[in-house]
Amino acid sequence: MDNKSRYRALCAKNPDIPIFSRDWWLDITAGEDNWDVSVVLKNNEIIASLPYLKTKKYIFNSLEMPKLTPCLGVWIEYPSNQKYTTKLSYEKETFQALIDNLPDFHFFYQHFHWSVTNWMPFHWQGFIQSTDYTYLIENTQDLEQVFQNFRENIRREIRKAEKSLTVIEEENIDAFCSTQKKTFDRQQMDNPYSPELIRKLDAACKERGCRKIWVAIDGSGQIHSAIYVVWDSKAVYYLMGGGDPLLRTSGAASLLMWNAIKEASKQRKHFDFVGSMFEPIDRFFRGFGAVQMPYLKISKTNGRLAKFSVLLKEGMKLLR
Repeated sequence: MDNKSRYRALCAKNPDIPIFSRDWWLDITAGEDNWDVSVVLKNNEIIASLPYLKTKKYIFNSLEMPKLTPCLGVWIEYPSNQKYTTKLSYEKETFQALIDNLPDFHFFYQHFHWSVTNWMPFHWQGFIQSTDYTYLIENTQDLEQVFQNFRENIRREIRKAEKSLTVIEEENIDAFCSTQKKTFDRQQMDNPYSPELIRKLDAACKERGCRKIWVAIDGSGQIHSAIYVVWDSKAVYYLMGGGDPLLRTSGAASLLMWNAIKEASKQRKHFDFVGSMFEPIDRFFRGFGAVQMPYLKISKTNGRLAKFSVLLKEGMKLLR
């Protein structure tokens, strides 16, 4: 059995593999033939994995992130009752094996899940790291306290929206895509995710019962905003959203986010906003009283020609 087949078997039996690293998610977002996985085996069982998207541009081979995939990175199974000092040694040995089992590449780039905090074994092998942030509500059980932790303007928007809008569960993915498109149109940007990709991913999530779409509508049936969430065994994730730019002051976005947090509470899971380095979005997420969680961005460039191409690209940016 090859590593990819072993990994599919692992995903089938282990519910703790994060949704963004599961084989069916990668089949859709990367393409079934375009992803692979580095694994570490013990007694012929996977104890650690590092999936990746394989791409090639010109002569350069890259190991990257698929679209609509906020994080990949390392999954590792720890021995029970492991001491912290032993854990670090175990991570060093296991992460080193994952690195050794990667194919030859010119460029490597991944976002690790926020729960992975040790990147030293990657540093020792010449990888570099930068930090981005997500926001997390770890304990969603006490909804009254969660609501009180919201910034006052968020609570005010939710109360306002509740008086004039109705939240309904939407099954039509095209209705979501249409609302999301209005957001990108307002910013004069192309949607980075094709409707075909979103439809395929939605069909797979719907089949597995791990997604919900909600829209906020007014009395005339007009959609003000829409939200798309997915979940795994540990967390509910805000994946996508959008709204009508002519109806932005109705509080619909805050109301839908509150609805998604309540879904996480019902499932007894964390709520992960999935983060953004875009200041207005970051400010909006912070308003929900969530905890800022750093996550690692790990990269490496191999070979003189690849390194020169990076320097050339950075130089061209400076000249613009």
